[in-house]
Amino acid sequence: MFGVVLIPRNAYIQDSYRGIKFLASPKSKYTKKQLELLKSFIDRTPPALLEPGPSAIVTYGHGEVNFPPGTSPLSLAMASGPYVFFNSSAFNTKGIFSAGSIEGVFRAFVHELVHVLQFHKAASSIDRKKALDLFNENGLQTIWNNAALKTSLVKSFVDITGWRLKKTPYSTVARLDDFKQEKTSSYGKASVLEDMAETVSLVTIGDLTELSNGRINWAVSLLGFPSLKTALYGTFPYSTLYKPVKLHGASVIRFDRSKKRMFRKKYPFVDLEYFVNTQKGSYPKIIRHMQKAFIQRGWNERYSKTVNLSHGVIKRVMAFDGKWRDIYLEIITYDLAKDYILKPSGTIVTVLSGYKNH
Repeated sequence: MFGVVLIPRNAYIQDSYRGIKFLASPKSKYTKKQLELLKSFIDRTPPALLEPGPSAIVTYGHGEVNFPPGTSPLSLAMASGPYVFFNSSAFNTKGIFSAGSIEGVFRAFVHELVHVLQFHKAASSIDRKKALDLFNENGLQTIWNNAALKTSLVKSFVDITGWRLKKTPYSTVARLDDFKQEKTSSYGKASVLEDMAETVSLVTIGDLTELSNGRINWAVSLLGFPSLKTALYGTFPYSTLYKPVKLHGASVIRFDRSKKRMFRKKYPFVDLEYFVNTQKGSYPKIIRHMQKAFIQRGWNERYSKTVNLSHGVIKRVMAFDGKWRDIYLEIITYDLAKDYILKPSGTIVTVLSGYKNH
């Protein structure tokens, strides 16, 4: 989210990493684990987004920052000028106002870095002092947004999408030609600046399912990758074959929870995600896709085996080692299952991730 947030009064430097400060406030500070996770995010971030990157990553307590009109204090994260604001709650991977997974938090982190990049490009083209003087009268967000729309960065994105820039007597506005048909995330359709941030963050984590080819190629070029294959190296193989969901109930999931206990002992950060395909017969397609895509993206396969469970339920167990995290996944089909009053349909994929320290 792109907005105007001022650093909390009496904020102080809690830590720093690769030239980026981590600022705490009188009411809130990052935990040791959160700092480690932020540092791992910085290591995973494509260098193009860290040149110059944010001046600081800031946490805050309730009531310590003023959010601009139209934004929510429950937002996962916020960019303001050269700063990224990450409340401690942004690391929550459960609940309504959460990213749902560590990868979701990383995606939000990269999204905000794109807004910082937009700021740096815009700031080089306007008089900062004049903009700050006008803050109380017109609102700084409008000034930065208007300046960003005039940059070559935004114009290059407009050229490959359905966005069109239109000048008015007071500003420049962007409109989407075909809101329904444009292939981007639902949040990306909010504005061209959000669309750009969504595009880059999705390509960075390897999720291309919502993006047009033009957006994908543009992001690959912006991030400095020689090819899409290089950009996807080490990322999880998201696919149109399965969608992320929140599942509850051990009787349905049938996940081997001993593996989760083992991962918690072995890795500093552990993540559990669920994906589903509700179509009968999707099980073999998903297995073939996973087997192929992980190897193509540079993961090392540790093992793969099929397990026959009770009542005709079939489970495929697979494990892969990656650069940033190791993955154990279970792919379950109920296609041949019997004796279920309400039998789940299709395929359930459970992904257990163990994140490494760097």
